[in-house]
Amino acid sequence: MLPPEMLIPMAVFAIVALSGAMIIATNRRGRRTLDARLKQIRTDGAVLSTPQEQPNPLADLLGRIGGLSVLGGPSPKLRQTLSRAGYNQRGVAELFFGIKITSLIVGVAASIIAVTQFEVSTAMGVLIVVAGAAGGTMIPNFVLSQKVKKRTGEIRDALPNAIDLLEVCVSAGMGVDQAWNATTEEMREASPALADEMALVNLEMLLGARRPEALKNMAERSGAEDLASLSSIISQADRFGTSVADALRTFAETMREMRSQRAEESAEKMAIKLLLPMVIFIFPVVLIVSAGPAALKMVELLSN
Repeated sequence: MLPPEMLIPMAVFAIVALSGAMIIATNRRGRRTLDARLKQIRTDGAVLSTPQEQPNPLADLLGRIGGLSVLGGPSPKLRQTLSRAGYNQRGVAELFFGIKITSLIVGVAASIIAVTQFEVSTAMGVLIVVAGAAGGTMIPNFVLSQKVKKRTGEIRDALPNAIDLLEVCVSAGMGVDQAWNATTEEMREASPALADEMALVNLEMLLGARRPEALKNMAERSGAEDLASLSSIISQADRFGTSVADALRTFAETMREMRSQRAEESAEKMAIKLLLPMVIFIFPVVLIVSAGPAALKMVELLSN
């Protein structure tokens, strides 16, 4: 029988380990599937057979658990959020619901263990269990929102370089499709997220979609406003017969200016963001060191 004081650390360790395993399983499954499918697309447009996905027992189990709670199908908003986080493969919504259910169970179990180990009132115990359930439900949503924010920021930061490369290829005499394919391959190392979105545009066009439609789908799928502007520029250039290179050059300059403005804005906000940690952590220490001896001396004099 383990001592009571060991149950809480073990429960916390189990929660962290399980959460990390679920996140890693989701990440690897999505990345492996997308890379395997994109490798089947040749530069000349030929499509080979779809590879067999390697089974993942943990992901499959969580997917089956989540499938029981989404019998009517996941909402379009959830699918859009998962797509913006980089999860476009089949069954990812069920996997996400399975993670949420597992996190909910773990949160409730940890709360019950904490309530049983400490002498608390019934109302406080119920409140702790409810808080654990709410926290277990909100953690997957928070992780997903952070991944969406990180991926959107990566696409936004890498887009000016991609536009420059696209403009150079078009100015060198390449067609828009050839320049797009070359830019996709060159951006593979610099920004995998942007390269994946551009590769999906190639895949949609190979499957019969028109370029404006594929670009519009890319903008909606990624959630990056700059990609929406890029799709509009290319579509308008094709429609009105204007120079694509000139439009891309102007848009790239605008993107660089916006990136510089965002950097300046972040630098100006840094002083305000540092104010709260300084007040909470640094100022009390400085006050104790500077005024502590004088306060002790004053107390000693008054007591005498």
